[in-house]
Amino acid sequence: MMHYFAFGSNMLSARLRARVGDFPAGIAGAVAGHQLRFHKRSGDGSAKCDSYCTNNSDDVLPGVAYQISAAQQVLLDRFEGRGYSKLEIGVNVDGDRFAAYMYVAEPDYVDPDLAPYHWYKQFVIAGAREFALPSHHVRAISNIQAVTDPDNERHLRNMAVLSNPAITEQPLI
Repeated sequence: MMHYFAFGSNMLSARLRARVGDFPAGIAGAVAGHQLRFHKRSGDGSAKCDSYCTNNSDDVLPGVAYQISAAQQVLLDRFEGRGYSKLEIGVNVDGDRFAAYMYVAEPDYVDPDLAPYHWYKQFVIAGAREFALPSHHVRAISNIQAVTDPDNERHLRNMAVLSNPAITEQPLI
């Protein structure tokens, strides 16, 4: 088993479980010296999340640490697709620190002019709420400009996942 640190749509345990199968419960944590950015160019033409390295210890990226197997990591690599590299980082959880990996955008895949699709942003918000990440972090995500997915079937499919009451009891923004 290895530790994977999720800070985007994979924070939502139902989404991650649908991608890689079952795993132990995740735990909220944070990585210092990073900020959340929605600027990783995706194959669908939208922006996805990136853990942008600032090297400023005052910047803290909240997220969720999961334990997954090597086989699950291979599956997750396929979902994450091109443009991400794995980075080993230290995750802080309640004063303890342990090693994990996370996906970071490769420079050639960064486009600050892109916006996420509405459904993708809602996955990130739902995951942040599921693990009670800091309210200021959830508000910052909520304030990100999102756009309509031109693929209506993909939009409806993802919104159906998000409307499952088991995912969140709070209304999505």
